[in-house]
Amino acid sequence: MDSKLERELKAGKIAPAYLFYGTETFLIGQACTRIESQVLSGESSAWNRTVMDLEEVPIQELIQEAETPSFFGERRVVIGRNAWFLTAARGKEKVDHRPEELLRYVERPLEENVLILTVPAEKLDARKKVVKELRKRVREVVCNPLEPKELSAWVAARLGETKAKIHPQAGERLIQQVGQDLRMLSMEIDKLAAYVGAGGTITPDTVAELVPRTMEQDVFKLVDRVARRQAGEALAVFYDLLCNREEPIRILSLIIRQFRLMLQVKVLSEQGKGEREIASLLKVHPYPVKLAFRQGRSYSEETLRNLLSRSIETDRMIKSGQIDKTLAVERLLLSVAEVRIGSSAP
Repeated sequence: MDSKLERELKAGKIAPAYLFYGTETFLIGQACTRIESQVLSGESSAWNRTVMDLEEVPIQELIQEAETPSFFGERRVVIGRNAWFLTAARGKEKVDHRPEELLRYVERPLEENVLILTVPAEKLDARKKVVKELRKRVREVVCNPLEPKELSAWVAARLGETKAKIHPQAGERLIQQVGQDLRMLSMEIDKLAAYVGAGGTITPDTVAELVPRTMEQDVFKLVDRVARRQAGEALAVFYDLLCNREEPIRILSLIIRQFRLMLQVKVLSEQGKGEREIASLLKVHPYPVKLAFRQGRSYSEETLRNLLSRSIETDRMIKSGQIDKTLAVERLLLSVAEVRIGSSAP
């Protein structure tokens, strides 16, 4: 959650109207839940919470709810989801929004109620009058994917909310194992905490034992075996992925992504940039950068460029129907594993 918003909520500062947008929907949901927990209380809390889908309901109906005091004399939270009319995207034609009603309300909001608008869009349409005026009168919060440092801090904070003790490297191992999916990270943290119990310690080994690897992790393992010239083991990982009903084209796309990362890390490191600086430039977590550096250091830049080119060509041949997709990936893995260290790929 946005650090500034976190401080405001801890201090009990609740705005009468919020606008949350961004592609990280878990953070949007987390922020809404925090606001609800501070505004609503008692047995009547369910009655004082109203949620409407603005792809189905016009904004003016949501405003009517926001203007209605609680029957019990308490505070209310009124949430309007999918406020796509604030973006450049086209909403459902059947919904006739009257944005002027929203602007009228936010000029003089009902103080005992909290209005929340959310939209899972990367940005709003700043050309629209309603967006320009809203930004002057509501608390606007952007919830986009976290940067590497922010992700590490978020995982550390989320681990700190449990009653378990945390090994210093547990958070990094969890990110390595799960990736950047906050919803999945949160679920796995709850599972780990329940497993070790109050006062128990979540260690990197605990994470490795209990948290399932993502497909990205398996593909990393596959590329790692290729980088070590272990073609048989690389194929074993590939066949294991196929047994788990993973698509060869999807596997190939991740192989391409890993080769691209190896090349980028190689080029930037040779320019004198450190791992954390490279992670910041590429907007990835430092751990994948460290592993990509390790995987790519035995290859020359020219070789990595050729390997990436070969992988992209394999993808093109599959999609143009020139070769069976499984056979194509098998051939790629075998040919890459045979490339000599530091040599150019033939």
